[in-house]
Amino acid sequence: MNKQNATHYHIVLDKSGSMQSHYKETLEGLNEKLHSIKAIQERNQDQPIYVSLTLFSDSPELVFENLPAAELPVLTEKDYVLDGMTGLLDAIGTVINRMKYAVGRDLKEKNGTVMIVIFTDGGENASRMFKYQEISSSIKELEASGNWNFAFIGADIDAWGAASRLNMQQSRVYSSAKNDVKQTMHYAANELERSLHSKRSGKNWEGFGEL
Repeated sequence: MNKQNATHYHIVLDKSGSMQSHYKETLEGLNEKLHSIKAIQERNQDQPIYVSLTLFSDSPELVFENLPAAELPVLTEKDYVLDGMTGLLDAIGTVINRMKYAVGRDLKEKNGTVMIVIFTDGGENASRMFKYQEISSSIKELEASGNWNFAFIGADIDAWGAASRLNMQQSRVYSSAKNDVKQTMHYAANELERSLHSKRSGKNWEGFGEL
């Protein structure tokens, strides 16, 4: 699974009830993002991209894991069903553990990268398995390795405040309005390509650039 120079891109998307007001835009934006990732892979064939998607509300739900970019599906309303509250910490902790198990052991040997992109419109209010201290410590340790990147996108919330509690670098935090969800999804996909270019030149992704 862990191919040479691969980027393992994991989307962690809020599906709590508060997303209802921009449900259509979020689903359309997600599909456009997946389509963009396919195009990015075509332009960067020297760096394989594997994509995973986790949805979360009260608990995380793995939709697909480590799919080659060329095989990404089109998601429907049956795939993105809203319910519950915002178990943000449990979603992040579960995704970290899954990615560690799937690809984490030989990332350095194969010049691999994990990029976890979190999108939410609300603050933590439902997690039962993980605490802030545990998640923030994990993120700090993993990013220090040079092979893991975390990005946080908050819609109509204090994204920088929420991300700071998770020990995320401020340059990798982006705040948007709910009515800009589609544009934000597209923007985040472009950042994947910027990270590939950085990696090709021997550098780490610095964070979100200008829109």
